[in-house]
Amino acid sequence: MTKSSALSLSDVVSTIETGERRSRFARIIAIDGHAGAGKTTLAKKLQSNYSDLKVEVVHMDDLYDGWDNALSVALTKNLEIGIAKPVSEGKSFEYRKFDWLNMKYGELQRFMVPDLLILEGVGSGQRAVRKYLDQLIWIDIEAEVGLNRVLRRDGDYIQNHMILWQMQESEHFMQENTRDCATIRIDGMSFI
Repeated sequence: MTKSSALSLSDVVSTIETGERRSRFARIIAIDGHAGAGKTTLAKKLQSNYSDLKVEVVHMDDLYDGWDNALSVALTKNLEIGIAKPVSEGKSFEYRKFDWLNMKYGELQRFMVPDLLILEGVGSGQRAVRKYLDQLIWIDIEAEVGLNRVLRRDGDYIQNHMILWQMQESEHFMQENTRDCATIRIDGMSFI
């Protein structure tokens, strides 16, 4: 396991490229951690770094079933059976993107097998998916700092949802032991 608060993007890339590869078809990594840690930012940086490859980023926000049923059995099934397993077998994958304005899922979207699949967001590194992952990246952040980042980004109107969400994600991480299973740990205050 690579553990360091002083990791650079090139360190992360090097670990991805030299680490174990579970599928001959695609590399699959997950970026997990508390809300506001910098998961999406890291996913964008990695996607830009691999501009010569076909990279798909799947955001957990697109898979959640609203606020109250986000970290559900349906998410786990969709993530494992609908996305990670097919990609690891060299098959296309599909999912319905959740529309947060209308609070329902949209049309089915299909994707070809990428060279690199990045699963990004709370729940992306859960136990059921780990057998497909080449790397599980965990980004540490203090709860208050993460909350403030999210509210600056998305607006104060979601503060009550976010406070409840922080309790849900903490329970999820404890049950899944996500942080301890990470192969790369990053300090969200110094990296992003």
